[in-house]
Amino acid sequence: MTLIPAESVTANENPEREPPRRRRALFGLLRGHTNEFMVSLALHAAILFLISLIPVKKEAEKLKTTLIIEQTAIHEQQEIKQITDVKVSEKPVEVVDDNAEVVESEVKMDTPVETPSISEVVEAMQENAVLAGTSAEANAPPAFLGVGAGNPNAGGGLPYGYRSRSKNGQKKALSRHGGAGTESAVDLSLRWLAEHQEEDGSWDPTKYEGEWKLEKVSSTGLALLAFLGAGQSENVGNFKKTVRRGINWLNQTIDEKKDKPYFGQNYGSAIALMALSEATIFGSKPISKANANRITQYFLDIYQGTGWRYAEGYDADQSCSGWVALSLKSAKAADLEAMHSDRAQKVLESYKAWVASVTPESEGVGIYHLTEKGGRGYTAQMTWVGMFQRQFLGFPKNDPFLAKASENSLQWLNSGGWIGGEKLGDPYGIYYGTLAIFQQQGALWKAWNVKMKDSLLATQRKGDPKLFGGSWDPCPSGAVSIQGGRVMMTAMMALCLEIYYRYEAMN
Repeated sequence: MTLIPAESVTANENPEREPPRRRRALFGLLRGHTNEFMVSLALHAAILFLISLIPVKKEAEKLKTTLIIEQTAIHEQQEIKQITDVKVSEKPVEVVDDNAEVVESEVKMDTPVETPSISEVVEAMQENAVLAGTSAEANAPPAFLGVGAGNPNAGGGLPYGYRSRSKNGQKKALSRHGGAGTESAVDLSLRWLAEHQEEDGSWDPTKYEGEWKLEKVSSTGLALLAFLGAGQSENVGNFKKTVRRGINWLNQTIDEKKDKPYFGQNYGSAIALMALSEATIFGSKPISKANANRITQYFLDIYQGTGWRYAEGYDADQSCSGWVALSLKSAKAADLEAMHSDRAQKVLESYKAWVASVTPESEGVGIYHLTEKGGRGYTAQMTWVGMFQRQFLGFPKNDPFLAKASENSLQWLNSGGWIGGEKLGDPYGIYYGTLAIFQQQGALWKAWNVKMKDSLLATQRKGDPKLFGGSWDPCPSGAVSIQGGRVMMTAMMALCLEIYYRYEAMN
């Protein structure tokens, strides 16, 4: 082994030996200024560390925000699932104040719903009569929906009858009246209607299996009512543009015939009045209110002491009259000027008497058309139209006609010819039956609601709304389906699934 002299070994070759002169000088300098150097070193290290944290902090905040959004979305999905995944019905919650929060709702999953007997329906109606109050209150003059004590400021905010269309109101109404599982179906139907709106804002029934070539006011107005019934408007909701274009088209069309706004054998005029009145309630432009007022005045002017029909000079029928009267109710709720006149009050009082004549209490079946030889057309459809008219005109639930008509309605429900069978019946009857029986509430409504929901949800087309998804195939019977095609069929069935919040229970 050869030993190397110490003098010939450098610091790099043996770092354990004493450092050369340059390094010794550096160590000496550090020994003399240790405190200042360490402070400086720590300060610079801290600065470098903080600088390095800046992008990390931003990313952390971004990640935190993303997590919050995702957690909120999951929470909302869970809430929606709790509402929409219920398969049958809910136990209604009694709420004294319509604007109060729902405290509790008992939901029964997969519970079979028994159809009540006629005696149970009558018993329930007798209980309603007791709950209604004294006989003096029951015999008080009927109040028109949208006016009176329930709505001291018509047109201000949401009038009585329309308050459930708010987002919070819808949630409570769905829970209270058994509407679980319908929200996605309504949304899909509105998407189909939106996808098949014409460029000018109208809906053309002849393009979708319809035969009504007279004009498009009826189909456009009915489609708009489906959006408005779901709380959509020109200013609120996911379909603002669709509603705005439809309302603009109606206003332009009515302006062209403002001296005589006669459309669709008066059905179209009534539907247009309902749509423009509801649009006014939800904040439409002044032109909508002006055109609605023109149609209102037109109906008041042509009234001849009974009801309305296809044109001036015809005897009245309950079918057309029901649409006109309901449109005047909407006009009243929208606080239209024409409805403040003495003429309007006289028309309504006279009309109440005529409604009583076409809805005889002894039979509990509505008449389509009165003739010199008596009534013509005792049908389920006209019975339900008559029920709904009596209800919104203010007749109490224990009214003799409503009691007898409820018994008849139960028999029609059990027949399966309307809902609950292999296929849907006349959509006109389903629409008015749903309106009327919802207002009656009780055991009859619970039985009707389950079959109505099951039938409509089962027959709605699934898939892409640009094709057929969300629509209903037109039925082989019924004027609405045959003449209005897929557009009016879909709009009317959507309105049935909106029943829980479209109009509040009146009395």
